[in-house]
Amino acid sequence: MNSTTENQPEPDDNQVVSDHGKVVKARHRFLSWTWLFPVLASSAALWFFWENWKSEGPEIEIHFATAPGIQADKTPIVFRGVTAGKVTEVTLDPTLKDVVVHARLKMFAKGLALQNTDFWIDQPEISLKGATGITALIQGNSIQARVRGGSYATHFKGLEKPPLVTTENPGLIAYLKAPSISFVDRGAPIYFHGTLVGMVGDKMVDENGETTLIVGFAKESAQWVKSNSRFWLLPATSLSLSPRGAQVNIAGIKTLVEGGIAFDQFSPNGVEATNNSYFTLASNEAAAKADGPPLQLRLKNGRGLLPEETRLCYLGEPIGLIESLHLDPATRTVEATARLESAYANFARSDTTFTLISPSVTPHGVSGLDTLVTGSYIACEPGTSAATTNRFICGTSAGDDSDTGDGLHLDLTAKQLPFLSKGAPVYYRGLKAGKVLNTTLNSSGLPKMDIVIDPAFQEVVCANSRFWRVPATSVSAASGILSVEVQGLASLIDGGIAFDTFGLQEKKTPPASTYTLFDNEKLAGATSAPIRLFFENGRGLLPGKTEIRYLGVPVGIVESVTPLESGSVEAVAHLQPGYEFLCRSGSIFYLAHPNVSLNGGLKGIETIVSGVYIECIKGGGAWADTFVGRFDADTQLLDNQGFEIKLNASSTAIRPGALVMYRGTNVGEIAAKTLSKDGREVVLTAYILPEYRHLITDKSYFWEGNGALVKIGFIKVRITAPILTALNGQVFVTTPDPSSPPVAARHLFELHHEEPDNQP
Repeated sequence: MNSTTENQPEPDDNQVVSDHGKVVKARHRFLSWTWLFPVLASSAALWFFWENWKSEGPEIEIHFATAPGIQADKTPIVFRGVTAGKVTEVTLDPTLKDVVVHARLKMFAKGLALQNTDFWIDQPEISLKGATGITALIQGNSIQARVRGGSYATHFKGLEKPPLVTTENPGLIAYLKAPSISFVDRGAPIYFHGTLVGMVGDKMVDENGETTLIVGFAKESAQWVKSNSRFWLLPATSLSLSPRGAQVNIAGIKTLVEGGIAFDQFSPNGVEATNNSYFTLASNEAAAKADGPPLQLRLKNGRGLLPEETRLCYLGEPIGLIESLHLDPATRTVEATARLESAYANFARSDTTFTLISPSVTPHGVSGLDTLVTGSYIACEPGTSAATTNRFICGTSAGDDSDTGDGLHLDLTAKQLPFLSKGAPVYYRGLKAGKVLNTTLNSSGLPKMDIVIDPAFQEVVCANSRFWRVPATSVSAASGILSVEVQGLASLIDGGIAFDTFGLQEKKTPPASTYTLFDNEKLAGATSAPIRLFFENGRGLLPGKTEIRYLGVPVGIVESVTPLESGSVEAVAHLQPGYEFLCRSGSIFYLAHPNVSLNGGLKGIETIVSGVYIECIKGGGAWADTFVGRFDADTQLLDNQGFEIKLNASSTAIRPGALVMYRGTNVGEIAAKTLSKDGREVVLTAYILPEYRHLITDKSYFWEGNGALVKIGFIKVRITAPILTALNGQVFVTTPDPSSPPVAARHLFELHHEEPDNQP
């Protein structure tokens, strides 16, 4: 150890020790470069915020009925293909009737916030007419805008459908009106001289019940729409007949799907149409061309005339069209309203003649044969008189037959008369006994046919005679029989009328002057008072054709079938003379129709050919005229005195219609299947034929047969398959001791699932 160090004295705690260290002056510190990045980021954020704030426009509010596909912070507002804003919020108004879309416009699009701006939702639509809104299908729905001026506004009512004319294509909008327009709808094309120039924008019904189409035209095509333009419907397809043959015309695939409209000007001096002009839409081109003043043509009958189809022709060329037909009961004539094309308006002279040309076959020859192809028309022969008129008498090409005939004149009335020409024969038991004179309307407005009975047959016409229509041909079908009858050449051409008296002839009562004309002989022969039959449905029931049968023999016919508000169908029927005894309480009327089943075989197979009929089972009660009919009621009609029993089981697949079998013999049928009052068991109602009633005793054993039971030793396996099981199942019964006491009606038996082990 160093001695110097050892000899140094220890420092005193109270002694001040001097510090001889050197004082160094601190250097000047600058800001660290690491603070540069936060400063730059903050500056950029402020700059972006400023730029975004400068680009934001006003906030608007749009009300829509529905807003499919509109999402906040995603759905754009588009104007001329440019994003002009974005949806910020989607809510419902307090009444829950509208969807409120809040959106923020860009500053450069603040001009959209005007009172008349239209907003609508652009969304994809795919139909047979084509696909629209394909951009929305890829990019999602958007809100489109169209500016139409106005003052500043921020609240708008959105359009339910896109407007017909957008800002990009400011054309012409017009309205087409017609009583009815069936096959033309939104998107249908409009043609001018075969060129597509517009389209149908919407279809609506105005306050007067007229159909109105809103149509639009492109700006470059609006010049062709004049104040005197005539519009007409283009059908999807048209068939034209002429001596050259038949021709089918299809305007185009688009027209085939949507229909179409065409227009043209058929007179000069038209000026360009203004916006929101109204036009009449004609049913065809001929109706559109016939734009002259109306003419009134009076005819003795309107046979062969069709409104908006029958032409007025001059030298074989069409120059006008029949517009409407009106029956005048007071004068017993038909008044037709016709219009000529404007170029032939000078035909309205007092000595101009109009003649109806139609096919006519008489003993003197054949005339108007060409109209069999082209249809009847009215030939015009212009006059030279200076006097003008708009009312004319129209003649006929065959001449007017003034022969009213000698004999008994009668009137036949019906809701709808058959198409019979003047001179059609009237028959009595196959003999020609008269002819048809005319067809008009009576004072009540019902169709009336005037006939005359020859003097030799006047004595057979009684007050209770019945008249019916004789068709040109008749086809009757039954099991194994198909009969086609032609009454004769005269009936083949004209058809005819027949009459007879069913039951006792009321000779003491003079003939009536007016009779009802029935549709066929069956209806005419059913002379009983009407009976009313109520069915759950009218499947297969045909007025004037469905027969009522008793023991398989036709004894009546259904006159009318009417659905009721209660959900049932009322059939009014008549019976033939001598079968009124069926109108008794307890009589059962049920529909016989084809029924195929594995257990019941074929039932009512003859109705496939002859049609459904109503079978009657006679009752023994008092006279009645109202009955509740049954549909497929064979299962409840084994016998009117059938013996009823009940079968109960915990569950069963047996259904109504299943046969009850005893030793392979059908002894009854299951009529109904219900649940017990507590719902724990199934109750089957069975009817046993009277001749087998003695076999059912208190010892009888019933079991269901829904399959084949196979026994292998102690194992029993039941195989169920459609080929082995009847459609409704089968119920088997055995009675070990038939001499045991019989049971009372509605006796309850247990339905077992397996046959007895000791069955013989």
